[in-house]
Amino acid sequence: MGMKAKLSTISANSNPDGILAVIDRDGGVILEDFLAPSILKGLNEELANFIANCVPGSKAKERHWIEFHGSRTRRFCGLAAKSKAFIDVLCDPRLKAYGDRYLSPNCGSHILNTSQMMVIGPGEPAQMLHRDKDNWPHFPWPPPEVTVSTMFALNDFTEENGATQVVPGSHLWESEERIAKPEEITQAVMRAGSVLFYTGKMLHGAGANRTKDQERIGMHISWCLGWLQPEENSFLAVPPEIAYTLPARAQQVLGYTAYYARGFGGRLRLVDFEDPARTPEAMKLAKTDSKWSWDRVEEARQLLRN
Repeated sequence: MGMKAKLSTISANSNPDGILAVIDRDGGVILEDFLAPSILKGLNEELANFIANCVPGSKAKERHWIEFHGSRTRRFCGLAAKSKAFIDVLCDPRLKAYGDRYLSPNCGSHILNTSQMMVIGPGEPAQMLHRDKDNWPHFPWPPPEVTVSTMFALNDFTEENGATQVVPGSHLWESEERIAKPEEITQAVMRAGSVLFYTGKMLHGAGANRTKDQERIGMHISWCLGWLQPEENSFLAVPPEIAYTLPARAQQVLGYTAYYARGFGGRLRLVDFEDPARTPEAMKLAKTDSKWSWDRVEEARQLLRN
């Protein structure tokens, strides 16, 4: 039996090139204290009611999805319509640079694949290991990078409460059919406010929550090539009345602007041959002042309720 696998943990303030070098080598890295304390506090406070009102278990009917989602795990998406602090995270330039580094060779711009809360309850067994790139299984192995992901710890991730399992180096395996050996699997143990960066080709899965009374509160955000169909339907999760009150970066990654190919190529996601962000309806909803405010979102949500 070989040595137990390890996952590197470094400061979020480390040299960006050094961070990327670790991801290139291992497929993922933990960045300590990525979230400012105020942002971490805001996320936990603003999402608490949504967590409390979310019923554990899968909404799917198929057996494999029921097993994959877990019966003791709370999951929900559409975080851009639920949390002001999330918008700050979504627009973080460090995350844009991360997506650009791995996805821009094959697209003009990347978009949000999904934003999810994954709250693992006590007694939940470990999730099956998988790769996020398998949302699009038609690329032969090894595929180009089509998606990159993050898992933010909103409370401490421990071995006991279900810290994400990862298989360092699995993004470079010669065959995607290879099964990970026990000693090749480790866990992303990290304190609240830290984040796991990992590529779409890295094997990973939620760990088992072996505690009796602790939930593991994780926030997953991933991006994909701008011309791919994302996992989450942001147009329904974050309706236009809300989306066009958000900062320009948020509008772009949610798919509310046109996609422009790099070099020669057409435009995608048009409305009557126009960039949707330039339509009269969008311009009317768009912010007119220089400082964005969550109050605009609250007003839009009230209009939608009425």
